[in-house]
This record gives sequence, C-alpha cells and structure tokens, in this order.
Amino acid sequence: MKSVSIIIPNWNGADLLQAYLPYVLKAQERYRGQVEVLVVDDASTDASVKLLQQRFPGTRTVVHEQNRGFGKACWSGAQAAGHPVLIFLNSDVKVDSDFIDPLVNCLQDPSTFAASPLVFDGKGKLSNVTISIPYFRRGKIRYKSFPPQPLLSNASPLPNPWFTLFPIGAAFAVDRARFIELQGFDDLFNPFYYEDTDLGFRAWRRGWQCVVVPESRVTHYHTGTIGRSFKHFKVSAIRKRNRLFYLWKNLTSNRLLRQHLFFQLLRVCYRPICLDWMILVATLIAIPGFRAAMQRRRQEQNCIVNSEEKIFQIISSASRANRRVIEETDS
Repeated sequence: MKSVSIIIPNWNGADLLQAYLPYVLKAQERYRGQVEVLVVDDASTDASVKLLQQRFPGTRTVVHEQNRGFGKACWSGAQAAGHPVLIFLNSDVKVDSDFIDPLVNCLQDPSTFAASPLVFDGKGKLSNVTISIPYFRRGKIRYKSFPPQPLLSNASPLPNPWFTLFPIGAAFAVDRARFIELQGFDDLFNPFYYEDTDLGFRAWRRGWQCVVVPESRVTHYHTGTIGRSFKHFKVSAIRKRNRLFYLWKNLTSNRLLRQHLFFQLLRVCYRPICLDWMILVATLIAIPGFRAAMQRRRQEQNCIVNSEEKIFQIISSASRANRRVIEETDS
C-alpha cells in the first residue's frame, strides 16, 4: 500500500480540530499502509497549536508565523509531507474510518491526478457538486451534477470511472509529485474559493483525470473559518471575483474567451438595473488582476493536451454511459 500524508490546514479552528481530528486518527489506524497526519496552522490566535501539542502529540505540525491563506497552507503541507499520496482535508470534515483505501487504490491508475470521496453535508445529504459535469453556456462554465441516489446504491460494474471536472477542496487525494509539478493551488485565488476548481481544470488540460470514488465517504459540516471570519458581502464579492479569474485564466480557446467577455459586459450593463450590484463590484475588484490572469492563461496554452471542449466531452460522455448502465440495470 502506498504511504499517505493527510494535510489539514487550520486557522483558529481549535474547536474543529478537537471535534473532527479524532476521526482522522481512527482512519489512520485502520489503513494498512503508513500514514502521517500533518496540521498546517496558519498563524492561529486561538489555542490550536497548544491543543495539538497536548491532546494530539502524534500529529506533525507546521506553523506559519503570519496568515498566508488556504492555498499557501496546503502548499506548506505538501512540501513538508513525507509520502507520495497527499490527502487534503478541511478542519471541519468528519471522515469515515475506511475512507483512505478507496482513494489510494484509485490513484494507482497513472492517468488519475485526484480522487475525491463522496461528500455529505451535516444533514446527510450528498453535495450536489460532488460530481461536476461541465458545459459552456452564455459565456460561463456551468455544471450539471449527477443524481445522488445511483452513486449511493449502484453495485453494477460501470464502463467508466466517475469523472468530475475538479476535486472538492474540502477532501481529496492527489499524487504528490503532480501536485508539486502544478505548484499547488494558484495564489491568484487568494484568500479562498475557486482554487480547487482551477486545479482540476489544469490537471485535465494536461491529460490527467479527476475521479470521484463512491466507496470513500466524508461529511463536511461547513463550519470552517471563512464564514466565521469574513462578512457575507466580502465572501460573496471574493467568490464572484475569483470566478472571473478562473474563467479568464482557463478559457484558453480564443472563441470561448470572446464569448465570455461579451456576456460579462452585458451582465455588467443590465444587472445593476435589476438592483444586482454585486456583478459590478466583483468585476471592478477583478480588473486589477486581469493582467496576471492573462499571463497564466498564456502559460496554460503551452500545456494543452485536452482543450476545454475535449475535457467537457470526456466527462459528459463517461457520465452518460454510466447512467445508461444504471438505468438498464434498474429496469
């Protein structure tokens, strides 16, 4: 079995570590291979580091002297990790005790970049972005999700893995060498949101796959530090700004980028008339980063194995084929 480094970024989450880290340690014990648990503390001002030292002395701790954000915390963890498989977990994620094995087994396929578990919310509902099936419409990359019940109950052999455009940043496994090759999450998206979406897109562009593994399951309680530390308006503005960065960077097709810019201009003109000012706010705060996004876009154009259209076609076709098999079995 491949050895694993579990990396948990933390910022003022002592209560979350106390609640959910014991489940990670139980999974560590259940896994037949070697596992290290590494918490990256991003300059917490609460009792996080003291808690780790006193209650969880078996974990490794990397401490940032200054807060550097989610992406940089993950990067510090990846650099410090001693094993070839990385599993990133948010501090508010409760893992099943046997969640590691299926993820590591999926990564045995050399074409696989990232493996994601099924992600449930605190009410036991499967996240609707666990599987993201992308398509392009009206200047945006949009997503369809796969109905959850077949993922939970299907036992039939399927013709394809469950492809997804990107792994959910709250919980996923990745080949460390490839994560390092991509230089981790892009700091263009600091302090949060769309870094995982961008990472998955970059992997697919290079001919690697992102796969969901239904046999591995976690619960994400969405009680992390973003909602507790930032006002709703700021979170919403950053999310929409980073969506623009994501599109500017990853629409390497000139035709699709032109369509996006055209529709974005239309939205900026008519949404304020409907008293929706957020689109204008997000666009204005994104403009200073346009040049950096275009520079990264040119870098991505040099790495194209799969175009946007090809990526969308691969994921959509595989999902449709799997769905047909499930429907035929049920009938």
